[in-house]
Amino acid sequence: MKPRVGFSSALRVHYHDELERLLFFNPQQKRALRGIHHSVLEFGVPTIQEVQGKLRVSLEAFPEAQALFALEDLGEEPRLVGVMVYARVEPQTLAMLHIAVHQDFSQSGKRADAQLVPRFIAQLREIGRRIKGVETVDLKYARSLKLPVRPTRKGAKTGD
Repeated sequence: MKPRVGFSSALRVHYHDELERLLFFNPQQKRALRGIHHSVLEFGVPTIQEVQGKLRVSLEAFPEAQALFALEDLGEEPRLVGVMVYARVEPQTLAMLHIAVHQDFSQSGKRADAQLVPRFIAQLREIGRRIKGVETVDLKYARSLKLPVRPTRKGAKTGD
């Protein structure tokens, strides 16, 4: 049976070391240095905190930032394979502020077929659909590429 990857907004404290490795000692960081640098300058360095028995990632500029964690189901104990930090930066915009994936799940990793980064983006768009007033998702690492939370239909008028 092929392992599955699921998403959770909560992460138990025993994942602290794994989360720290993903965020701060990730060998894939060099591929996104420009985006990381921009995001750190604009929003601050992520910090890991323990709150009520769970881990959370906060940012100086956005203490209310949220995190979504990707966990690979390996049977007894899921393995942390990714984290995305996001916040509502404007009334109509959710922004992906930081993202990190385990090297196995990177574009060139042995589990690249899991498409973890596109799945994180899809999850963020889905979260945006559930929040009243949110219209776009801003991908800060991708030079602030803005995606609509709802797909536009071909032939539909925009801007009326």
